[in-house]
Amino acid sequence: MNPHLIKKLLLSKTRPGQLWLSVIGSGIGLCIMMLGVQLWVDVRSLMQEKEMLGRNYVVISKKITLLHSLSGAPRFSDPEIQELMALKSVDDIGKFTPSRFKASMSMNAQMGSMGGQLFKTDLFFESVPNRFVDIEADAWQWQPGDPHVPVIVPSEFIKQYNHAFASGQNMPVIPENLLKSLRFELLLSGNEKSDRYKGVIAGFSNRIQAILVPEPFMQYANSRYAPGGEAAPSRLILHAENPASPELLNHLKEKQIETAEDKVKEGKTRLLLEVVMLLLALLGAFIVALSMMGFLQYNQLLAYRSAYEIQTLHRLGYTQGNMVLPYFRFALRNLGIALALSTGLFAALEAGIVGLFSQNGFNLPLHGWPWSLLCAFLAAMLMGWLCYRSIKNQVGRLAN
Repeated sequence: MNPHLIKKLLLSKTRPGQLWLSVIGSGIGLCIMMLGVQLWVDVRSLMQEKEMLGRNYVVISKKITLLHSLSGAPRFSDPEIQELMALKSVDDIGKFTPSRFKASMSMNAQMGSMGGQLFKTDLFFESVPNRFVDIEADAWQWQPGDPHVPVIVPSEFIKQYNHAFASGQNMPVIPENLLKSLRFELLLSGNEKSDRYKGVIAGFSNRIQAILVPEPFMQYANSRYAPGGEAAPSRLILHAENPASPELLNHLKEKQIETAEDKVKEGKTRLLLEVVMLLLALLGAFIVALSMMGFLQYNQLLAYRSAYEIQTLHRLGYTQGNMVLPYFRFALRNLGIALALSTGLFAALEAGIVGLFSQNGFNLPLHGWPWSLLCAFLAAMLMGWLCYRSIKNQVGRLAN
């Protein structure tokens, strides 16, 4: 018998309504799974960017009480730092090194001519290990004899200067890109010594709210202008996988250690987003599993309705493979339709989600779509293989 006639005979009892419900259900399940994978990858990537929730650096200090007004700011001992480092959620710890000398900064004549007057102010420097600084390493180098000292300024400091101080003091407002091109003079004094250095702004930090200089310069300046040993740090910077982990928060509360509240909120928001993304991916996988069961059941019922035809063809000498092939090709065609439907629906929903994020100021990196397509293709391949095994077993039972 012609293979086309065998196909027509075996597939004569298809029911279009049930077929399309099965195909559409499979397509929707695959689409939800693709969206879950896409959002999981992209949102995690978005949270890891410097300007987003992925900033896992937390600055901590001990709570100051009335007693400390006489004894000075409380400091962290080495055992306390080791306790923090032993926490599972803490990956790394850096110490703030404060300047122990007098420092002032003045703008040069070029800068003064812009506003009609010179600008001079006292400063307080700090330094942290280079691995905690959020600017390019090439711009953050210093060694004795270098003509310029790089300085990092908090971004919030520039905003307050431009919007509050400058307008009230009749000073010029200064954009960040212009500040990087300006040079200023640093006057450091102490230990009966006084020197002038040329300063340059190497960058602006959203991570650390302090005026920073490189660690080598801080060590050199402290030893020159304030010899007498290194004091224990009063502030630490932590790198934590999740700043809102219960382990870390409970330890900070127990030891009366303060941290920026926004970091804790960011950590909790990040954890909530990750849970939501994971639940969405699991929901998609669950729906795919349900649609897979429905798809398999439809193909089994289709073979069961043709039990008489299968038994007749078997008696006529047709092999099991001859009878399985039409069903398998039919299942593959329907899977192809479901995959195409899910891909089109996914593209439309993805465009809407990207637009929604963009309206709220978040630009998704769109790294997840290749993984989404790969997962959908692998899920369709799994469904096809299960269909083949199911149909083969069903035809084998009906033929005997």
